[in-house]
Amino acid sequence: MTMSSGIQTIYFNRCFSSTPKIIQRFLTSNPSNFKIYISHVCPNNDLQEVADYFEVEPSVNGRDYVDYCLDFCFKHGVNLFVPRYNVTTLIEYKEQFDRLGVKVMFVGDSETYQLLDNKLKTYEALEGANLVAIPKAFRIENIKDFENAYNLITRIGSSVCLKPISGIGGDGFKRILDDMTEIDELNKTTNSTISLARINRILEHSNIVEPFMVMEYLEGDEYSIDCLGNNGELVVAVPRKKADLYRQTIEYREDLIAIAQRLTKEFSLSYLYNIQVKYHKGAAHLIEINTRMSAGIHKSCFTGVNFLDLAIKQLMGESIKTPDTIDWSLQIRTIENYELTHINM
Repeated sequence: MTMSSGIQTIYFNRCFSSTPKIIQRFLTSNPSNFKIYISHVCPNNDLQEVADYFEVEPSVNGRDYVDYCLDFCFKHGVNLFVPRYNVTTLIEYKEQFDRLGVKVMFVGDSETYQLLDNKLKTYEALEGANLVAIPKAFRIENIKDFENAYNLITRIGSSVCLKPISGIGGDGFKRILDDMTEIDELNKTTNSTISLARINRILEHSNIVEPFMVMEYLEGDEYSIDCLGNNGELVVAVPRKKADLYRQTIEYREDLIAIAQRLTKEFSLSYLYNIQVKYHKGAAHLIEINTRMSAGIHKSCFTGVNFLDLAIKQLMGESIKTPDTIDWSLQIRTIENYELTHINM
């Protein structure tokens, strides 16, 4: 199947609200070769504007959601599927998509998805491998677990945070402040911080707690590394430094690209994925490996790397070529509605 074999239909399920940015860039390079089909949990004007066909998904999960995606692909003659939601379950039914003639952009096999979806298992798999620094992290189910983890982390001179074992973006992240009262928390803080007193009170009075993770808080700069891989070989990686909520900087960082190379090889990754790291005590520590293209990947495209275009060509079995030059001198400023300006520095 090649670009010249007729119009191809690409399906995106529950993609981010920023995904139209990279779809538009992709369509600029391929103005008449593709049709875009999107399903989402609710109406979305930005997604509907870029889609040739859009529909609201039914409220189903697990295997029922797999059946929905299979039926969607069959009804609409989908050729290529770029999944974002429920992928750890979708990968279990890869053969059924194959039988429909649908090429799905899975970054790895089922075992890889199960591992990388769980931050603690990812850290355990990489412990001692010398591929990237790993933060101290612990599984918490009760007050005793929490007290032990908190004491171990503070003893090495780090502050403490909590987050879900599996999750997307910053959902559920909270930095623990031991000198904050609950009144301070009510009046002065955002929902990204929590008092030590409140956590202790919650755990002391809860018989059943959904397991979560406590880890050392990483103090330094945070980077999001957008990656394209091919069976364990890194094709291209673009690190983005997160200056604040409104600004990001594209940076050429040999150490971060080397980390991306090592992790791509370790987990035999392909297509589009994202590696989150943060510096702490002089070393880049792994936060997580996202088995999907990031919400901000369109920002990395300002370097001249059209990530989605390269990945779709790769999925279709075509040879790909990265740009001869990459513009590393960019500062990106986010303004309203995810619109971007970029400034050569």
